[in-house]
Amino acid sequence: MQLLPLSLCLLTLTGSTFSDGNGPEIITVTEGSDVILPCKINKDISLERFEWKKDGKKDVYLHESSPLLVDDGQFSGRVSHSDHELRNGDASITISDTKVSDSGDYTCDFPNLHQTFTVRLVVGKAAKVSIQNPEQTEDGFLLKCLVSDVSPGFKLNISWFDSSGNKLIEQKSDTESEKLHILQTTVKKSDTYRCVATMEELSHQVHSEVHVHIPDLHDLFLI
Repeated sequence: MQLLPLSLCLLTLTGSTFSDGNGPEIITVTEGSDVILPCKINKDISLERFEWKKDGKKDVYLHESSPLLVDDGQFSGRVSHSDHELRNGDASITISDTKVSDSGDYTCDFPNLHQTFTVRLVVGKAAKVSIQNPEQTEDGFLLKCLVSDVSPGFKLNISWFDSSGNKLIEQKSDTESEKLHILQTTVKKSDTYRCVATMEELSHQVHSEVHVHIPDLHDLFLI
């Protein structure tokens, strides 16, 4: 039986970003998002010196009676602090438009108070999903989902679903490189199919959809 060409549509959505703390606080975000690195003590720090460093050596932010933003190229124009919170002991900073290279251990140090706080920032790339044009085979239509831009070291879950939410196939992997991840399945009926890529550690999910139309015998006789 000769099958008619199928109709195709694609839709991509991105999910939200959350942070996760365990022991020394670990904050995990997707690249391009803004993140607050927390640091707070129980006193007015308006006139206190405090400094933020990355990996114990790279200056990020310095406050000494007044803010002295550090311009070292990597964080230029991307670090900010809410001065009106100093009276509440809040020395937290915000890093805007995070990059994978921002990942590392950050220290918030009050040298005159002999207090230091540490937070670990992990920035990962948000996966991108695309679907190739379905291929007609003897068994139906072959659907191929391509997932790219996945940061190494994160768990990746790729699944195909039909329009009723039934899972057709699933693939779980630990990403060791930024290679292209592919998950394919063959379908035999008209429906809208969704490929979903999930990175739980980043609380990130993205998907694409494709509509496959396979005519029945009645449609063929009408041609």
